[in-house]
Amino acid sequence: MRVFLDHNAGSPLRPEAVAAIVEFSRSRHGNPASVHRSGQSARKLLEESRRCVADLIGASPREIVFTSGGTESNNLAIEGAIRRAGARRRIITSSIEHSSLLTPLMSLEGRGFEVVKVAPDREGRVPSETVEALIDESVALVTLGLVNAETGVIQDVSSAGRRANEAGAFFHLDAAQALGRIPIDAASIGCDLMTLSGHKIGAPSGIGVLFVRESCAIAPVMLGGPQEGGLRAGTQNLLGAAAFGAAARAVSATMTEETARIAAMTEALLQGLERSIPGLALNGPRHGRVCNTINLSFPGVLGESMLIALDLEGIEVSMGSACAAGAVEPSHVLVAMGRSEAEARSSLRLSLGWSTRPEEIARALEVIARVWRRVADAEPVVAEALR
Repeated sequence: MRVFLDHNAGSPLRPEAVAAIVEFSRSRHGNPASVHRSGQSARKLLEESRRCVADLIGASPREIVFTSGGTESNNLAIEGAIRRAGARRRIITSSIEHSSLLTPLMSLEGRGFEVVKVAPDREGRVPSETVEALIDESVALVTLGLVNAETGVIQDVSSAGRRANEAGAFFHLDAAQALGRIPIDAASIGCDLMTLSGHKIGAPSGIGVLFVRESCAIAPVMLGGPQEGGLRAGTQNLLGAAAFGAAARAVSATMTEETARIAAMTEALLQGLERSIPGLALNGPRHGRVCNTINLSFPGVLGESMLIALDLEGIEVSMGSACAAGAVEPSHVLVAMGRSEAEARSSLRLSLGWSTRPEEIARALEVIARVWRRVADAEPVVAEALR
């Protein structure tokens, strides 16, 4: 039995998304911009899918812009806002954001913008009062993650959003890891822009959304045709949008029940590992994170050694964000939270999702504890041999 505990990197396709893809392959072939019958059928499917995603976050379908995924949405939000920001040259973010936020911000620093990165506390919470205090009329954009990809910590963004609105700054949230895991109401959050990603909820990769509040005017980055309200030129990924819409409908219908089921399995996994592995440390708060995610530092081992050994035994986990895979540096998130380099290098992220079953958790508990003991015994020998 293989056990997939890496839903934060991307969930398996939901049956509803698969059904939408199959139906699309059988009967859909028009371009949504065409005026003939096939084109209008494609347009109807696109708009139905847009409405399903909008319903999931309490938005209007007019506020949903389809993109190729979370990275494009983050880039469009940042660059699109900056191009409309006039003389404002400051951007507020945190030091624990995803690379698809931090990398474009680094590029803006090279163009003369000042990027202020707020540090988290040891639990991974970005202090809302610190963010709020930094926002004034010189700030062009406040951009933060609603849920951290590595620790699952849910950030308090409400006061920052209110202050950004008062100061006339754009307020953007990366909600890719929040979608389907906590209720989201774009109107009550008060954000101008919000990033969503289909493959986090069981749609295929390659489809995402940028929520753009109706009263918010950003500049397009990709130029061409008038698609997506003029904000994202090019023929839409209709198959991806249909699958995203189907996955969004499924999440809407099952979220309360699914959240409770996943929370129970995650807590059983955490408690079981804590009983089996002395010195195991949870990176992040016991409460105040999405219920599917635990980030753990395993004593006496390298996370990379654990990951490889677990994969050989059929347990699939990660060392953090999928976009950082292959990086040799310790997690920037954990280091920013005050963990030592050794603690950061010994960490693994386990994330559950809609397809996780109790028998998989039982299997993971048995294998992870056993593999940790074996790797911990071997690690000093390996380290000595590499000197």
